[in-house]
Amino acid sequence: MHQPWPVIERRAEAQAIAEAVGCATGPRGVIVDGVSGAGKTTLVSEFVKSCDGPTTWLAGNATTSSTPFGAFSGVISDPDPDPWNAAVTLSTICRTVTDKNRNGTVVVDDAHLLDPLSADILNQIATTHTLSLVVALQTGVPVPEAISALWKDRGFSRVTLGCFGRDEIDTVLIAALGGPVDSKTSARIAAASQGNPRFLRHLVEGSLADDRLICCNSIWQLRGEPTITDECALHLRHRCAAAPAAAERALAVVAFGEPLDVAVLEALTSTESMLAVECTGLVRFCTEGGIVVARLAHPFLGEVVRQQVDDAEARRIRGELATLLGADAGEPLTRIRAAALSIGTDHHRSPQSLTAAAADATALCSFATAEELALAASAEGAGFRAQLLRAGALAWTDRGGEAEQVLTSLDPVNRPESDYTRWAVLRAGNLFWNLDALPSAYRILRTAYTHVAGPAGRHCVEAARAAIDVSAGRVVAATEAAARVRHSPNASSAAKMWAASASCMGLAMMGHGDEAALLADESLPLTQPDTAVLRFSIGHGHITALIYTGRFAEAQLAADRYLELARHHDAAWFGISSLVGKLDLARGRIGDAHKRLTEAAAVLDTSSPERRVVTNLLLTRVLTVSGQTREAVGALEQAEASLGEHRHLYRSDVAISRAWISAASGNLGRAIGLARRAAADAEEAGLLAVAAEAAHTAVRFGDSASAVQLHALSIAVDGLLIGPMVDHASALADSDGDGLVAAAMKFESLGASLLAADAYAHATGAYRHAGNRRDELRSSTRAYALAQKCDDAWTPAIFTSAAPLPLTPRERAVAALAAGELTNKEIAQRLGVSARTVEGHVYHVLMKLDVRDRDEMAETVAMGTCR
Repeated sequence: MHQPWPVIERRAEAQAIAEAVGCATGPRGVIVDGVSGAGKTTLVSEFVKSCDGPTTWLAGNATTSSTPFGAFSGVISDPDPDPWNAAVTLSTICRTVTDKNRNGTVVVDDAHLLDPLSADILNQIATTHTLSLVVALQTGVPVPEAISALWKDRGFSRVTLGCFGRDEIDTVLIAALGGPVDSKTSARIAAASQGNPRFLRHLVEGSLADDRLICCNSIWQLRGEPTITDECALHLRHRCAAAPAAAERALAVVAFGEPLDVAVLEALTSTESMLAVECTGLVRFCTEGGIVVARLAHPFLGEVVRQQVDDAEARRIRGELATLLGADAGEPLTRIRAAALSIGTDHHRSPQSLTAAAADATALCSFATAEELALAASAEGAGFRAQLLRAGALAWTDRGGEAEQVLTSLDPVNRPESDYTRWAVLRAGNLFWNLDALPSAYRILRTAYTHVAGPAGRHCVEAARAAIDVSAGRVVAATEAAARVRHSPNASSAAKMWAASASCMGLAMMGHGDEAALLADESLPLTQPDTAVLRFSIGHGHITALIYTGRFAEAQLAADRYLELARHHDAAWFGISSLVGKLDLARGRIGDAHKRLTEAAAVLDTSSPERRVVTNLLLTRVLTVSGQTREAVGALEQAEASLGEHRHLYRSDVAISRAWISAASGNLGRAIGLARRAAADAEEAGLLAVAAEAAHTAVRFGDSASAVQLHALSIAVDGLLIGPMVDHASALADSDGDGLVAAAMKFESLGASLLAADAYAHATGAYRHAGNRRDELRSSTRAYALAQKCDDAWTPAIFTSAAPLPLTPRERAVAALAAGELTNKEIAQRLGVSARTVEGHVYHVLMKLDVRDRDEMAETVAMGTCR
């Protein structure tokens, strides 16, 4: 471990224990229950440290659970086994424990494992009021009657200790590892450990020992499946060894096949074995999707059980499962499972079925499984199609060099046109997006266009070329070419998906966000295995379009949808997550954006260059408004290093990021110049949404001259944001405070809090210039409040003009109560002062805020409040 394992405070549970044992009347005792590993012993140990007086710690265990007075062996060295003397022994132990711990505490851990006589002693001790009794036990297991009587008859309180939630798991992980953990790793660890504190510790320590939990770019990431410690594995092996022989077969079948339909389990085992394994608690039966399935009860039990099954039996079980699951496999997941189980067994599946399963896995973006199945298909004699699926799995997981080796080894010339087309567009995409070899990609597509004669193949080549051209910066021409493909009656579904991936991004950046959003929704149903990964390119354009148009709630819903689609594909998941960071930035949620983009940049450090560019450019802007200029420079350098020779789509975004760094460094003149240049270049390239963002960035830096360009762009750019941008720029040019406030209010209504803060800050300067002290204070206060809401964001406008109300803490309290329409007398009673004092505070507030009455004071105070 890198850090001592942290103990997370269970404040509510600890308080409940303290209240129960500190009761002045009634029983002085408490039952602490929870599942195994929930942290009962840790909680009680921490509580005991705070107790005064003597303390005795007792514990039940499996060894002494059948030994009379076993838990009290330290109190009486040789208890008399004669039942006629048991009562005497019981009384002696009870008196000894009570006298020793008078005004103290007796703790009994694992009370469910106590022998009956030890349990009777505790029940007897509970009748006294000279000590406190804390009893910890496991839920879901039999408990001695004398222990259950403690809460049923003696009135003991019960404190149930649950497992950790996500926030607590994140707290533990950060404290244990000494640094942040990426959100997907956190989610996987939470699912694998089920929030159980003991499992969580074994998982983290085991994954660290196996180098599966690693720190990359200061972010902890889980690579591969999590593992557990040898100690935990040994404990689970002991539990398995204690299972009756009748349960072994069912346990092994479930371990290889979970979640397993009980009909399949019954076909491969017997009713006796199923009943036996259920009684062990190692397997649970539950209903999922209307079907009763069997699952292992412990998240790490599967690997332990599989390791205990000899190779021959394992092959036999896997083959039998593959046969039954594959016999009537209508669902892709079932086909994939059946094919994967068959690998390495005597149950040989046809090359065609393995290839089909690889295609199913590709459709789900489960590329590791797709690669494994494609290799198995090739080993069984499958040829071109299986190798193409393998190359796709390599390309879409950023292993461009390996993918190129596979693709160059294939000869597509004598294949059907559909195969040649698939090979050509995959290789061209890999050459460009992974290897930055644009000329080679173009050459492959030109050759393919001359080779294929049918319109379906040619349309697919044209659409793939358009998708590459968009990333290369030829957006307008590429979007027009993609539109021709989309509207052609001869275009295949694959061609339309490639065309949509080009169009959605192109239209979003050209300012046609409404059309891009509609197109994305129309295109996703066309997905096929070969084009499944294009959903994320479409999603990139879709989310970007919704952000540019100010439709933030829709953008969040769309992002959630694409994140779910990408659950098996880490690079795509973090690529979409970085766009959620862009959305957070647009909404002024700077802290959330910072966390999301920092982890995305770390995880995507070895991913495709385009994802790295997008993520680091967004991170640059977030870091500047967070006041971390040096870190912002580093993020921008990372983005520029990933641009390569041919990616020109984001050149204007690079200039905008440079402008923000210049502004953060105090050089506003250069910042405005860079933003203007970015706006001009973007407009020349037809990227009108980007041009509008760049021009408005210049406005936010105080440039009134960009109003003309923004007004012209507003005619062509879709959405709700462009209007307030134009209003902001025009009012700034006219030094119109009321116009700036109106623009700020429009930004607020859209949820663009940071843009609203800048507009209010500019209004502050306009009112100051006009000598309007009252409205100057209101605007300044509102800008300050919004900046705080945006996690204390920094911008040049906020830095210059935003400030809190110029009131003392007492004046602020009086003003807030007066704004709530309380009278001076009521305020005085609330604050414990005289009405005359309140009257004086109200007078000073009215003078400082330059307002005439309480109504205007309430309006000004409200400007400084964000909910």
